Amino acid sequence: MSGRSRSVDIYNTLYNRIITWKYPPGQRLTEEEVCAEFGVIRSPVREALNSLVSSHLVLKEEHKGYTVRRIDLREVNELYDTRLVLEEGVVRLICEHGMDPEILQPMREHWKSFLENLPSLGAQSAVEDELFHKTLADVAGNLVMAEMLSEISQQIHFVRLSDITDQSRFRRTCEDHLELLDALEKRDCDKAIALVKRNILWGKEKVDDAIKEALFHAHHMD
Repeated sequence: MSGRSRSVDIYNTLYNRIITWKYPPGQRLTEEEVCAEFGVIRSPVREALNSLVSSHLVLKEEHKGYTVRRIDLREVNELYDTRLVLEEGVVRLICEHGMDPEILQPMREHWKSFLENLPSLGAQSAVEDELFHKTLADVAGNLVMAEMLSEISQQIHFVRLSDITDQSRFRRTCEDHLELLDALEKRDCDKAIALVKRNILWGKEKVDDAIKEALFHAHHMD
Protein backbone atom coordinates (compact mmCIF):
# COMPACT_ATOMS: atom_id res chain seq x y z
CA MET A 1 0.00 0.00 0.00
CA SER A 2 1.37 3.45 -0.96
CA GLY A 3 2.06 6.13 1.61
CA ARG A 4 -0.86 8.19 0.29
CA SER A 5 -3.27 5.25 0.47
CA ARG A 6 -2.08 4.46 3.97
CA SER A 7 -2.65 8.06 5.01
CA VAL A 8 -6.21 7.95 3.68
CA ASP A 9 -6.85 4.68 5.52
CA ILE A 10 -5.57 6.15 8.80
CA TYR A 11 -7.58 9.32 8.26
CA ASN A 12 -10.80 7.38 7.64
CA THR A 13 -10.31 5.23 10.73
CA LEU A 14 -9.60 8.18 13.01
CA TYR A 15 -12.37 10.22 11.40
CA ASN A 16 -14.97 7.51 12.14
CA ARG A 17 -13.78 7.23 15.72
CA ILE A 18 -14.13 10.97 16.21
CA ILE A 19 -17.57 11.47 14.66
CA THR A 20 -18.97 8.51 16.62
CA TRP A 21 -17.32 9.83 19.80
CA LYS A 22 -15.16 6.79 20.39
CA TYR A 23 -12.60 9.55 20.65
CA PRO A 24 -14.42 12.18 22.74
CA PRO A 25 -13.65 15.91 22.68
CA GLY A 26 -10.35 16.69 24.36
CA GLN A 27 -8.74 13.31 23.71
CA ARG A 28 -5.09 13.58 22.73
CA LEU A 29 -3.79 11.90 19.59
CA THR A 30 -0.04 11.39 19.45
CA GLU A 31 1.93 10.52 16.34
CA GLU A 32 3.78 7.85 18.30
CA GLU A 33 0.61 6.01 19.37
CA VAL A 34 -0.97 6.19 15.92
CA CYS A 35 2.26 4.98 14.29
CA ALA A 36 2.37 2.05 16.70
CA GLU A 37 -1.25 1.10 16.10
CA PHE A 38 -1.01 1.15 12.31
CA GLY A 39 2.58 -0.02 12.07
CA VAL A 40 3.71 2.84 9.87
CA ILE A 41 6.29 5.62 9.85
CA ARG A 42 5.40 9.17 10.81
CA SER A 43 4.77 10.62 7.33
CA PRO A 44 1.33 9.07 6.60
CA VAL A 45 0.28 9.57 10.23
CA ARG A 46 1.23 13.24 10.17
CA GLU A 47 -0.59 13.68 6.87
CA ALA A 48 -3.73 12.02 8.25
CA LEU A 49 -3.69 14.10 11.44
CA ASN A 50 -3.19 17.33 9.53
CA SER A 51 -6.12 16.38 7.28
CA LEU A 52 -8.25 16.00 10.41
CA VAL A 53 -7.13 19.48 11.44
CA SER A 54 -8.23 20.79 8.02
CA SER A 55 -11.59 19.07 8.55
CA HIS A 56 -12.03 20.98 11.83
CA LEU A 57 -12.21 17.76 13.82
CA VAL A 58 -8.80 18.02 15.50
CA LEU A 59 -6.75 20.90 16.91
CA LYS A 60 -2.99 21.14 16.60
CA GLU A 61 -1.24 23.20 19.25
CA GLU A 62 2.44 23.95 19.50
CA HIS A 63 4.19 21.83 22.15
CA LYS A 64 0.89 20.03 22.89
CA GLY A 65 0.28 18.02 19.73
CA TYR A 66 -3.15 16.99 18.48
CA THR A 67 -6.44 16.88 20.39
CA VAL A 68 -10.01 16.17 19.33
CA ARG A 69 -11.86 19.48 19.21
CA ARG A 70 -14.14 20.32 22.12
CA ILE A 71 -17.77 21.07 21.40
CA ASP A 72 -18.82 24.70 21.40
CA LEU A 73 -22.62 24.94 21.71
CA ARG A 74 -22.72 28.34 20.06
CA GLU A 75 -20.60 27.08 17.16
CA VAL A 76 -22.84 24.05 16.59
CA ASN A 77 -25.94 26.26 16.52
CA GLU A 78 -24.20 28.58 14.06
CA LEU A 79 -23.32 25.58 11.90
CA TYR A 80 -27.03 24.74 11.73
CA ASP A 81 -27.85 28.35 10.81
CA THR A 82 -25.23 28.23 8.05
CA ARG A 83 -26.46 24.86 6.86
CA LEU A 84 -29.99 26.26 6.57
CA VAL A 85 -28.82 29.12 4.34
CA LEU A 86 -26.81 26.74 2.14
CA GLU A 87 -29.53 24.12 1.81
CA GLU A 88 -32.08 26.77 0.92
CA GLY A 89 -29.64 27.76 -1.82
CA VAL A 90 -29.43 24.14 -2.95
CA VAL A 91 -33.18 23.76 -3.41
CA ARG A 92 -33.39 27.14 -5.17
CA LEU A 93 -30.82 26.00 -7.69
CA ILE A 94 -32.54 22.66 -8.23
CA CYS A 95 -35.92 24.35 -8.69
CA GLU A 96 -34.35 26.76 -11.15
CA HIS A 97 -32.59 24.14 -13.27
CA GLY A 98 -34.69 21.06 -12.61
CA MET A 99 -33.67 17.61 -11.38
CA ASP A 100 -32.77 14.70 -13.63
CA PRO A 101 -35.49 12.01 -13.31
CA GLU A 102 -32.74 9.38 -13.47
CA ILE A 103 -31.46 10.74 -10.16
CA LEU A 104 -34.77 11.71 -8.59
CA GLN A 105 -36.66 8.47 -9.22
CA PRO A 106 -34.12 6.10 -7.61
CA MET A 107 -34.00 8.41 -4.58
CA ARG A 108 -37.78 8.31 -4.37
CA GLU A 109 -37.85 4.51 -4.60
CA HIS A 110 -35.08 4.24 -2.00
CA TRP A 111 -37.01 6.29 0.56
CA LYS A 112 -40.36 4.70 -0.31
CA SER A 113 -38.77 1.34 0.50
CA PHE A 114 -37.62 2.65 3.87
CA LEU A 115 -41.08 4.06 4.60
CA GLU A 116 -42.81 0.81 3.71
CA ASN A 117 -40.46 -1.34 5.80
CA LEU A 118 -39.21 1.07 8.50
CA PRO A 119 -36.07 -0.94 9.24
CA SER A 120 -34.16 -0.48 12.47
CA LEU A 121 -31.14 1.20 10.93
CA GLY A 122 -29.61 2.68 14.08
CA ALA A 123 -26.57 4.83 13.28
CA GLN A 124 -27.07 4.01 9.59
CA SER A 125 -30.14 6.27 9.65
CA ALA A 126 -27.87 9.29 10.11
CA VAL A 127 -25.68 8.15 7.22
CA GLU A 128 -28.71 7.71 4.95
CA ASP A 129 -29.97 11.18 5.86
CA GLU A 130 -26.56 12.70 5.16
CA LEU A 131 -26.37 10.93 1.81
CA PHE A 132 -29.80 12.28 0.83
CA HIS A 133 -28.74 15.87 1.49
CA LYS A 134 -25.33 15.33 -0.12
CA THR A 135 -26.96 14.05 -3.29
CA LEU A 136 -29.15 17.15 -3.49
CA ALA A 137 -26.11 19.38 -2.98
CA ASP A 138 -24.32 17.57 -5.81
CA VAL A 139 -27.36 17.92 -8.07
CA ALA A 140 -27.43 21.68 -7.45
CA GLY A 141 -24.07 21.86 -9.18
CA ASN A 142 -22.38 24.45 -6.97
CA LEU A 143 -19.12 22.80 -5.89
CA VAL A 144 -18.26 25.39 -3.25
CA MET A 145 -21.69 25.06 -1.67
CA ALA A 146 -21.46 21.26 -1.72
CA GLU A 147 -18.03 21.30 -0.08
CA MET A 148 -19.16 23.68 2.65
CA LEU A 149 -22.17 21.47 3.38
CA SER A 150 -19.94 18.40 3.51
CA GLU A 151 -17.70 20.02 6.12
CA ILE A 152 -20.70 21.09 8.19
CA SER A 153 -22.15 17.58 7.95
CA GLN A 154 -18.96 16.14 9.43
CA GLN A 155 -19.11 18.51 12.37
CA ILE A 156 -22.77 17.91 13.24
CA HIS A 157 -22.77 14.15 12.61
CA PHE A 158 -23.03 13.46 16.35
CA VAL A 159 -26.32 15.42 16.45
CA ARG A 160 -27.74 13.35 13.64
CA LEU A 161 -26.85 10.20 15.57
CA SER A 162 -29.18 11.45 18.33
CA ASP A 163 -31.78 12.72 15.88
CA ILE A 164 -33.31 9.68 14.16
CA THR A 165 -33.56 7.53 17.26
CA ASP A 166 -36.76 5.53 16.70
CA GLN A 167 -39.13 4.35 13.99
CA SER A 168 -41.48 7.29 14.55
CA ARG A 169 -38.72 9.80 13.82
CA PHE A 170 -37.44 7.74 10.91
CA ARG A 171 -40.96 7.59 9.45
CA ARG A 172 -41.13 11.38 9.60
CA THR A 173 -37.73 11.62 7.92
CA CYS A 174 -38.88 9.34 5.09
CA GLU A 175 -42.09 11.33 4.63
CA ASP A 176 -40.19 14.64 4.66
CA HIS A 177 -37.71 13.42 2.07
CA LEU A 178 -40.41 12.10 -0.24
CA GLU A 179 -42.38 15.32 0.09
CA LEU A 180 -39.26 17.34 -0.67
CA LEU A 181 -38.53 15.25 -3.77
CA ASP A 182 -42.09 15.86 -4.98
CA ALA A 183 -41.69 19.61 -4.46
CA LEU A 184 -38.37 19.60 -6.33
CA GLU A 185 -39.88 17.62 -9.20
CA LYS A 186 -42.66 20.23 -9.49
CA ARG A 187 -40.14 23.06 -8.98
CA ASP A 188 -42.26 24.33 -6.09
CA CYS A 189 -39.48 26.38 -4.52
CA ASP A 190 -41.50 27.86 -1.65
CA LYS A 191 -42.66 24.44 -0.48
CA ALA A 192 -39.18 22.92 -0.89
CA ILE A 193 -37.61 25.69 1.19
CA ALA A 194 -40.29 25.32 3.89
CA LEU A 195 -39.61 21.58 4.11
CA VAL A 196 -35.84 22.04 4.33
CA LYS A 197 -36.26 24.72 6.98
CA ARG A 198 -38.55 22.53 9.08
CA ASN A 199 -36.16 19.59 8.86
CA ILE A 200 -33.03 21.56 9.79
CA LEU A 201 -34.64 23.54 12.62
CA TRP A 202 -35.92 20.27 14.12
CA GLY A 203 -32.35 19.00 14.18
CA LYS A 204 -31.12 22.26 15.69
CA GLU A 205 -33.56 21.86 18.57
CA LYS A 206 -31.82 18.56 19.38
CA VAL A 207 -28.33 20.03 19.70
CA ASP A 208 -28.23 20.43 23.48
CA ASP A 209 -29.66 16.96 24.17
CA ALA A 210 -27.38 15.42 21.52
CA ILE A 211 -24.28 16.88 23.15
CA LYS A 212 -25.32 15.55 26.56
CA GLU A 213 -26.13 12.11 25.13
CA ALA A 214 -22.88 11.91 23.19
CA LEU A 215 -20.82 12.92 26.22
CA PHE A 216 -22.63 10.33 28.35
CA HIS A 217 -21.92 7.52 25.88
CA ALA A 218 -18.35 8.68 25.39
CA HIS A 219 -17.63 8.39 29.08
CA HIS A 220 -19.41 5.04 29.50
CA MET A 221 -17.75 3.13 26.68
CA ASP A 222 -15.91 -0.06 27.52
